[in-house]
Amino acid sequence: MIEFFIAKKHILERKRQSIIAILGVAIGVTVLTVSIGIANGLDKNMVNSILSISSHIVATKDGEAIDDYRELQTQIESVKGVKGVVPQISTQGILKYKGIFGSYISGVKINGLDFDDAKTAMNLDKKIVAGTMDIKKPTEFLIGKELFNQLGAKLGDKITVVSADNREMHLTITGVFQSGYYEYDTTMIIVPLRAVQILSYTGDTVTSLEVFLDDVYSANKLSGQIQIKTNMSTRTWGDLNRNLLAALSLEKTVMILVFSLIVIIAGFVVWVILNMLVKEKTRDIGIMRSMGFSSKNIMRIFMLEGLFLGSLGIIVGLVISGGVLWYVKDNTINQITNIYYLNKIPVEITSKEVLVIVGANIVIIFLSSIFPAYKAAKLQVVEALKYD
Repeated sequence: MIEFFIAKKHILERKRQSIIAILGVAIGVTVLTVSIGIANGLDKNMVNSILSISSHIVATKDGEAIDDYRELQTQIESVKGVKGVVPQISTQGILKYKGIFGSYISGVKINGLDFDDAKTAMNLDKKIVAGTMDIKKPTEFLIGKELFNQLGAKLGDKITVVSADNREMHLTITGVFQSGYYEYDTTMIIVPLRAVQILSYTGDTVTSLEVFLDDVYSANKLSGQIQIKTNMSTRTWGDLNRNLLAALSLEKTVMILVFSLIVIIAGFVVWVILNMLVKEKTRDIGIMRSMGFSSKNIMRIFMLEGLFLGSLGIIVGLVISGGVLWYVKDNTINQITNIYYLNKIPVEITSKEVLVIVGANIVIIFLSSIFPAYKAAKLQVVEALKYD
């Protein structure tokens, strides 16, 4: 195929221009791929952090106390796809502590859970970073790591919790948990269900049943099944975090649109270089036309040049992207991880997203190549040979 060899010759003759075009496309691919990979990773990390302690579905009786919660718990656990159910009372309170930093008073969220159910359903024992969750008394409790550090407390220390009804209870710190979500770790304490029932004078009732699933993304489907089976009101984690998820989606969309401009600019660079090449090769085009090359042959030569440059740029960009994402994923970047409460920057990108990026770049390169190629193909023999 003679068009292939001519296109190759043109590219090698203009090495500097070719390298600029390849680098332009590579930079566009790299920026878009790396930004999507990191954005996906941060989004997934945030969702996982939120759901580390928070349930996937919340089942309630429209604000009423649930007294038959054990029976309802059994019914919900029989639904296929449900990992476990944790009866819960959640309320607000004030924590008081006097330690090495002086007196500390702060508002906290008090989560009253059945600890045995919490081990099975939400793997709470795997989030314990100090102490234990093997509670022997109803006055022993778990505290978030960040709150624990702010108090300057030690395991075994006693704190006082004041409920919204101004009732006090003295509790002992038995364990420290770390959910990975900063808000939980700074404002939440986890107390045995019985202790919160006593503190709030609710008797043997709960306010909600926290449902945990094998697959968090099946929440909408299973929510309807649970609602039918128990006649309870249900809300999924998506419903509870709708504003946050919408903000994340908008942020990612805007980011992709902004970084896509770099890809478009790279396409423009290819267009400029091919236009310059057409002007430089006008005489050669005239000679080829006089030798019997058709307009389609001429157009194919310049189309191949644009696609060669674009394909090489895409390959180089994917290689660089893979290296950057590998480095970011496997190495701690202190300046970023300290700010965002992460040990490492998470990375998440699918083959489908990579194919979309590659496809979009090929389309842009194709469009950038077709106009200069069409211009070259339209040159007439007499007009082209005028430059000889």
